[in-house]
Amino acid sequence: MTKRKPKEVEEIIIDMTPMIDMTFLLIIFFILVNDMSKKDLEELKLPIAMEAGHDEPPERRQILNIRWFPAGGVPESIKRQYREKLGVDIPDNQEWSDIVWRGQILYYPNIDTGGRTDPIRRGRPDYYWKLAETMELVWVPEFERVFDKTLGKDLPDDPILLRADRNTPFKYLQKIMEVCTRDGILIWKVQLAASEDPNVVAAREEAKAK
Repeated sequence: MTKRKPKEVEEIIIDMTPMIDMTFLLIIFFILVNDMSKKDLEELKLPIAMEAGHDEPPERRQILNIRWFPAGGVPESIKRQYREKLGVDIPDNQEWSDIVWRGQILYYPNIDTGGRTDPIRRGRPDYYWKLAETMELVWVPEFERVFDKTLGKDLPDDPILLRADRNTPFKYLQKIMEVCTRDGILIWKVQLAASEDPNVVAAREEAKAK
């Protein structure tokens, strides 16, 4: 009986470099996505609602953050931001409110109008021109549209979300709603952000645990 020669075992070398590269690319991707989502949200104390519903944001929804501070109450970090980026000194003798979208300031008191006038309050300076321009040129072209039989025209069908500090006077939100009614914008879906009552949240979590 002839003896069989043992088969030689070939070593298979796997190049792990592409897999490692892919892993690092995924990590970078998730870090960037997480960072971009946080830029949409400023740190605000939202009003508390007893019946706040769960938020499931539509894909194209835009978020406006309305910050408000009493006279002399603007944090030094925000004052520094205005001085360095806009060359504006925030006075301590008046309340201050601005509108932030993705880290960009779209409105602040007495923003230069370049001679623009408010289309609703004719003859008055339009300090909200930058917000209106962003809505009309950036947001509305990307929104889904729906035909309105009453007006006989297509309207933007995606919402915007207003996140305002709980102490913000309503006049600042009202002005944004007025901007939404301008020709070329006509955004009719406006959502208001609120937080849940901590006691309601605690009771719900306790019920789940039982």
